[in-house]
Amino acid sequence: MVVLTLVIVVGTAVALTAAYAPPRPPAPLAVPADPLRPDLGMAPLTSLLVGESRTSAEVFLRFSATIVNVGAGPLRLAAHRAAPWSSSWDVWQQIDDRTGGYSERPTGATLVFGGDGHEHWHMVQAEAHQLETLDGSVVARLVKTGFCFFDNVAHAPDLPSAPAAAVHTAGECGGGLDRSVTMGLSVGWGDEYQWYLLDQTIEIGSIPDGRYRLRAIADPGDLIEELDETNNDTWTIIDLVTRDGHRRVEVIEQGDAS
Repeated sequence: MVVLTLVIVVGTAVALTAAYAPPRPPAPLAVPADPLRPDLGMAPLTSLLVGESRTSAEVFLRFSATIVNVGAGPLRLAAHRAAPWSSSWDVWQQIDDRTGGYSERPTGATLVFGGDGHEHWHMVQAEAHQLETLDGSVVARLVKTGFCFFDNVAHAPDLPSAPAAAVHTAGECGGGLDRSVTMGLSVGWGDEYQWYLLDQTIEIGSIPDGRYRLRAIADPGDLIEELDETNNDTWTIIDLVTRDGHRRVEVIEQGDAS
């Protein structure tokens, strides 16, 4: 007679269960064949206004800016770090290929955690704003400390390969303990930062009234490989004026935009 014995082991299930690992993406191409590069630019600047501090003499020029992708393929970044406490990130650009798959290239970029209400990871120095005299002298400049790309504005939906709906979302930008983060901007889509958000300001308290050019520049450090590196900026001619003791901004002319 054969005796079957059922043994129930309590408390060891966790030890015997393999740790979950997310599926890995396919390996990149060894050499790109026909890359579909993104092309970053700026939509026209909007919502220009002046804000005055209630607690100091600071005066700020505020505006909304939208970085856009008008290229042949999406902008997609994949970032990795060795441990959740490490501040050292490797950021790679993944470039789709017309033959299928994608290639990868290091960008030299890094990430910083946006703990100012965004609560996700940003690429450092993704966008710059500067105030210039009409002869091109820069009188004030702001390089955004961080930016997480994702689709939130349909900019040029008629472009080839432009998806009808957003592909990249804020959820891709990760949390504080994540070791891997992705972010992207689809063809024909833009990411708008509204005038009331952090880093959408240039301090103008010491700048005299007059006519200036406000310029916005995508990828000012040339970290991203693009289809066209010459069309990354847009500008707006403005007048700064003082009326009844308060600064005002008046839009005179909008320049070319992507």
